[in-house]
Amino acid sequence: ASEKISLHPGDGRKVMLLWTLHEPSTIALTIMYCLSFILGVIGNLMSLRVLNNRRSRRLAGVSATRSLLVNLAVCDLAVVCVCMPITLGSQIYTAWVYGDLLCRAVPFTQAVSVSASVLTLTVISVNRYYSVQSPLRARSMFTRRRILATVAVVWTVSSVMCEEVIKRKGVPFLYSRESHFNLICFFLFCRYNVLLFVALYCLPVTFNLTIGFLTGRRLWDGRKLTFSDLDPRSQALHVARLKTRQKIAKMVVCLVLLFAVSWLPLYLADLWIDCEQRPPSWLLQTRPFAQWLGLTNSSLNPICYCFIGDLYRSARVIRRRYYQKVAALFKGLANFLESSITFLVVVG
Repeated sequence: ASEKISLHPGDGRKVMLLWTLHEPSTIALTIMYCLSFILGVIGNLMSLRVLNNRRSRRLAGVSATRSLLVNLAVCDLAVVCVCMPITLGSQIYTAWVYGDLLCRAVPFTQAVSVSASVLTLTVISVNRYYSVQSPLRARSMFTRRRILATVAVVWTVSSVMCEEVIKRKGVPFLYSRESHFNLICFFLFCRYNVLLFVALYCLPVTFNLTIGFLTGRRLWDGRKLTFSDLDPRSQALHVARLKTRQKIAKMVVCLVLLFAVSWLPLYLADLWIDCEQRPPSWLLQTRPFAQWLGLTNSSLNPICYCFIGDLYRSARVIRRRYYQKVAALFKGLANFLESSITFLVVVG
């Protein structure tokens, strides 16, 4: 589905036609991708740093959720670091020059990462549901070993579901620019894309929103419960635990809604393009923006962790400890220099 176009010195006009950085839409996409890339790299690295610190690992009640969020951040980081740069590059220079391997590897990475993300969200939703409905059962079900096994299963299932992108040959897609026709990296899998849309979008999103609603109803009904038979300390502990669970439930629902809103335009655009012999030009022109929106989902997820999941408190603790260590280091160095100078003066 890809072909490397050889350009001769006399093909200057063709080079200018393939190079689109001067076009307003490409300039806008370049700025948007750069902002999304920076936000995604910094946000997901900070999320991994916060989720893996000792303070987070000591919280047994949400350790399973945090382990799954680590996997989600890894998925997002793969999308940001692999898919975003090459997708932008193919938009700036419309002829595919990255070879057949990357023509298959980039869509495969995107498909597997998106699949792993939505399946991870499904596992998180199930985990939070059981944590609310039956906390003791949830603690025995979602052990660290089982969570790691679940993560391995998620990646395996995602890879198997998306292997069609690697195995099958794509149909060459001709893109016309002022009477010049060039092959670009594009795959036409109408039935396969319908299957992916149903299996990796419609079913998981519907399931996650339903189970999120059931979890939220149970949690917010919990506000009506009274703890009059408990001592004040136990009451405060139960209230704090309830607030934590409510906060995590909000975060999970927000992640699911963000996924649904971000990826729906690209799914619909690809289904339309795949099933049409001559897609309208406006659809081909707006598809890159739909793809940017879908990929940017990986950059926006850390915002949900920080502002809804309240991870920014942990990040603030890490930053404060870092500053304290640096200050202590400089203070120790200053004391050492002062004592050394005093010793030299006394000896001299």
